[in-house]
Formats: sequence, structure tokens, C-alpha cells
Amino acid sequence: MVDEVIGADARVSASAQLTAAVDAVRGYAPQAQRLEADGVSRADVGRLAAAGVLSAGLGAGWTPAQTREVHEQLAGASGALWFVLTQHRSPAEAARSSENDAVRERWASGLVSGASLGAVAFAHLRRPGSPTVAATRQGAGWLVSGRLDWITSWGLADALLLMAESPDGDVVQMLLPTSDREGLSITGELPLAAMQGTSTVGAVLADIWVSDAEVARILPKRDWLAADALRTANAPPAVFGLTRAALNALNAAAGQRQWSTAVRLADQWREQFEGARARAYTLVDDVPADEGVDERLALRAQITKLVQDVTSALITVQAGRAMLLSSPEQRWAREALFALVQAQTQVTREALITEFSTG
Repeated sequence: MVDEVIGADARVSASAQLTAAVDAVRGYAPQAQRLEADGVSRADVGRLAAAGVLSAGLGAGWTPAQTREVHEQLAGASGALWFVLTQHRSPAEAARSSENDAVRERWASGLVSGASLGAVAFAHLRRPGSPTVAATRQGAGWLVSGRLDWITSWGLADALLLMAESPDGDVVQMLLPTSDREGLSITGELPLAAMQGTSTVGAVLADIWVSDAEVARILPKRDWLAADALRTANAPPAVFGLTRAALNALNAAAGQRQWSTAVRLADQWREQFEGARARAYTLVDDVPADEGVDERLALRAQITKLVQDVTSALITVQAGRAMLLSSPEQRWAREALFALVQAQTQVTREALITEFSTG
């Protein structure tokens, strides 16, 4: 582990459970290549669940800053591990907040503790036009049809949070066991340039039937989109975590090579990073979610561009050895590319293109 010139955000307070979670995550940093090549295993998930990593922000005693620190550390250690575990949060939150007793009783305890692992499929809701995944009322449940381009953790997860659109313009959120179900066909694992170890597959849904007992929530799509727009305007902790890891490595490599130009660049970027992170987290913690949206979008764009620059500079400093698959430098650069597309909407992409054009 590279000595950290950039450490935790100032809002992070120490606690025994945070230390245990961060120590467990850091232990996986040397295994990042294995996690990407062979895939995150259920044993990996189980070890991190036992250390409290999956319950960060879900169980008692976690502050928002501590939860962000766990996600920063995850992203810096292994993108594949981070993505599997961050996908788990939406099903866990859906289960524990559902007004459906059957959903809560079946899933909430296991998902919140990490004893069960969740996966999610909802990116299609952000696309304009006709629904990609449609739900039609039938009897005491719903018939769901469509195509899912992305399901992460397939074969690892116990529960899938599937979202579909009804003819009335509602979003039907369903928590389904990932066991075989008539009408659900997996189209195969996707070959990805980054996050390859996440067991990400595509799927076709042909009139699968979902009972009311499996529906976590139904809400108007306009409300879902409004909440999603506010959430995605914020700079993700994972991008800060990836930038932080790469910047710490850049500082160390430049110092070892006594490359003064690179050292000055690392210092300049560190100041930019720390200022952006402090402001972004202040907006999340202290400002109502519907205020400062333009600034939030600009900060997200700024850090997303910065991680592209930092990882590219790190490869330049490390030279040819950075091209080895065993090197974190090339992996971080590919994971930085993932930040260009993950949880992006038309609004966040516009902010990012503006940053590229003016930054």
C-alpha cells in the first residue's frame, strides 16, 4: 500500500467499525488483478460482509462521511470489488424501506447485514422513449418483458432489484430471488474493458410473472427521475477514491524518480482534489439536495476529468511497466474510463463535455 499523502476527508471520524472495514478493504488491494481476471467470489463478499463493509451506511452507527470513506477505499483497492458491493446498496435500501411486509421480512435483514447479496437493474429507466422493460398488471402481480443490458453480480447475488415501467407511467420496483424463473434468459457474460470481474451479464425477459409479494415499491416515473437527477448530480465517492489512490501513487513514483515536474504536478492536482472533495461533500451533507445543482454537476465533471488526467500521468511516469496486467496503473486508467459512463445521465454528460471543452 502506497503511503497516503492524501488521506481521508476531514469529516471522517474514527471508529472501531470503520477501522475494521477499511483494513479488510485494503487487504484486497494486492489481489486486484486476481479479482478482475478470475472474478469477485462469494467468499470475497462474505469476508467483507463479516468485516462490516456491506453494512456501511445501512446498519447502525455509520456517519455519511464514514460510509463515503469505505467507498473511496473500495474504489482505490479494486474497481471490481467496489462495483459488486455498490450495486448491493440499492436492493438493501429498497428492502429495508419497503412498505411491503413480505419484502421486508424476506430480504431486509440479510441484505442490510450482507448475509445476502443484492444486484440491481434500472439504468434503462434513464433512456427516453418507449420503455425498455415494461410491466403489465395481471392478477395478483405483474407480467414483465424487455431486455436488460446490464446485470452485475449474476451468479453471486441472492436478490435482484428489477425496475420496470407500467402503462400508467409508474416505476414498479421488484425484489426477486436470482434463482431460475420462467421467461428469464441470461444472454451471457459481457466482455468488459473495466470491471471485468463483476459477473455482469445481459438478460431477456419474456413475460416473467412477479407477484405482489415481491414488489418493494411503486411510484410515478417522474418522481423516480427527479430523485435520480438529484442523486446523480453529486460527485461519486468512488471517483474520489480512485483519484486519491492514483494521486498517492503518482506522488510516490515522481518522488522516487526525483522528477520535479511530475512532483509539482502531483502537488497541484492534490490541492485541486482536496478542494473539490471538501466542497462536494459539504454540498451533500449541508445543503438541500435540490440546491446548488449546477455546482454539484460541475464538481462531478471536474473530478471525472481529473481522474483521466491523473491516471494518464501516472502511466507516463511509470513508463512501460505500467502496461503489465499486474500493474495497478493500467487498471486504474481503465477504471477511470468507466467513470465516464457509470451513473451518467444526459445532464451529467453535458456537464462533463463542457468540462472537457473548457478545462
